[in-house]
Amino acid sequence: MTHKIGLIGCGNIAGTWIKAVAEQAESRIEVAFDLQAEVAAQRAAEAGARAVTDLDELFDSDIDIVIICTPTTSHPDLVQRAAAAGKHIMCEKPMALNLTQCQDMIDACATAGVQLAIGHTIRFFGTFRTVRRLVAEGVIGTPVSGSFDRTSAAKPRRAGDDARWTGHWREDPRNSGGSVLEGFIHELDCTRSVFGTVAAVSADISGNQAYDGYLSPQMVQGIIRFESGALVTARTGSAVGVPSRGYWIGGTEAGLRFDRWGQPVLLYRPDSDEPEEVAAEVNNPYTVELEDLLAAIHGDIAEPENSGRNGVENVGLGLAFYHSCESGTRVPFTGGLPALPDDYQNTRFTF
Repeated sequence: MTHKIGLIGCGNIAGTWIKAVAEQAESRIEVAFDLQAEVAAQRAAEAGARAVTDLDELFDSDIDIVIICTPTTSHPDLVQRAAAAGKHIMCEKPMALNLTQCQDMIDACATAGVQLAIGHTIRFFGTFRTVRRLVAEGVIGTPVSGSFDRTSAAKPRRAGDDARWTGHWREDPRNSGGSVLEGFIHELDCTRSVFGTVAAVSADISGNQAYDGYLSPQMVQGIIRFESGALVTARTGSAVGVPSRGYWIGGTEAGLRFDRWGQPVLLYRPDSDEPEEVAAEVNNPYTVELEDLLAAIHGDIAEPENSGRNGVENVGLGLAFYHSCESGTRVPFTGGLPALPDDYQNTRFTF
């Protein structure tokens, strides 16, 4: 079977998806849509596809899958339109900006009988697939603690200096949901994939304070309690001159650590002075993610690993970080979702 794919949105991530589809023998991109004709034509040429600027033309074609690569605010409408047209869906993360929108997307796909996958691709990266395999095999025992740190090195910023803002849509939380939903949601997804169902979140934010004419960079730090009893620290933001991305998982019998996607995983055993290097799986994670969706379409699995339910739980975890920062309170969860108003979303934190 050859799956015909429609590409919606022809920005940077579209190029990544074109390469991923090219590596998947059972699929090809047939149509590329963008509001800008030149952009659509360029991506269509890369994919050997047809360019369109009319979205109805894409939905009326004989494609059976769409890949949505547009800004977050457009996701709910596009997913619902695709579902109504009978198309299976791969939608880039974050799923949406609030829990109501997420549930509407899930309901639309369930009603239409189409599969929905949300692009939390990092869980398919070779390094993290290796981590998850080691955890599943019981190599470290039961995971009980961890640290997921996605921070970057920043330049000194003087008070009143807003040069860091470029006007890109991702910089406005009304469009992107802020950096926790836009970027750090990958780490939140990976944390959940190892430790399970979230029970509560406590988080706080620092930064943008003046010190002798300089502004401190922003940082969000949180503690995630899981129903298993495990406790994980998670942080994102920046520090002047200091990159500190890194991940470790502590188990009852051993521990794992890695600093970059694509690197070997370090396995720490209590009876060994040096860690063991475990080679990371080599793959194109976007192709693996697409194949996971195809398996659900073919009926080999009930739903994609990056299902709509997985997507809404990730959005809920990100929103809990924001609400905890805003309110100064601990946010409890029930059934994997936070105790927040369904329409709660971040409009305040822009870092």
